[in-house]
Amino acid sequence: MMAGPPEQLLAAFDVDHRDLRPLRGGQGTAWGAGSLVFKPLDMTPEALVWQEQVLGGIGEDGFRLARPVRARDGRLAVAGWSAWQRVVGEYMPRRWAEICAVGERFHRATAGIPVPGWHRRRSDPFARADQAAWDGAVLSEFTTLGPVARLAGQLRPVGGRAQLIHGDLSGNVLFHLDLPPAIIDLSPYWRPALFATAIVVIDAMIWEGADRSVLPVIDGRPDAYQYLLRAAIFRVVMDHLCNPRRATPPSWWPSLLGAVAELRDLAGSAGRRA
Repeated sequence: MMAGPPEQLLAAFDVDHRDLRPLRGGQGTAWGAGSLVFKPLDMTPEALVWQEQVLGGIGEDGFRLARPVRARDGRLAVAGWSAWQRVVGEYMPRRWAEICAVGERFHRATAGIPVPGWHRRRSDPFARADQAAWDGAVLSEFTTLGPVARLAGQLRPVGGRAQLIHGDLSGNVLFHLDLPPAIIDLSPYWRPALFATAIVVIDAMIWEGADRSVLPVIDGRPDAYQYLLRAAIFRVVMDHLCNPRRATPPSWWPSLLGAVAELRDLAGSAGRRA
């Protein structure tokens, strides 16, 4: 856990430091205090303003949202930190189908939201990984990565309309016994909604020990395995760009290689049936 929120931030929100508690999950950088969650700012100020506007305009239909909170003087960011509504609930392992169902409800509500200018200008590792999954010219920069090379050969064009999606639902849906699931930490991309579902499936296979039993979450949808190939490329490239100095493969590498082999077989079979 990194150092806690600075005094300047606490004063701006009239929070006593004795009320601060570190929060589990995520990057280990979030702190809670009453109805607020404080996090180091991980987006541009322009993107934060956009999130306030967009999240504030989405009607909650079968889900809850955590939205940005302004300081007493109206600022959204103070001393490099931001504040968010604290939503009750907790992450529950292996509830992939429910996470995807919540995502589908959310994506029905975001279908008409246009791409903002700041998103088109993104060049961070997450944006580059997303581009690699969808743009052949960008993808070619990463085919030196073995898993990417093996997946790229199976890619085919897909249908689906691009829209605002949450590209990191896996750990960001919180469940509560009496309330609808809560969606936190929006990771915005403009891709077909099924791509978000595919990312949840790939995350389950790579990091949560899922086997083929997770596939019914997406199986039967048009181009399902093509979306899964792209989701796997997205995660591999993202990890590579976020950890450029890693000397040895991560502990989850065997799970990744198993998922890659599985996806190649499934995509090949689906292609022969088409």
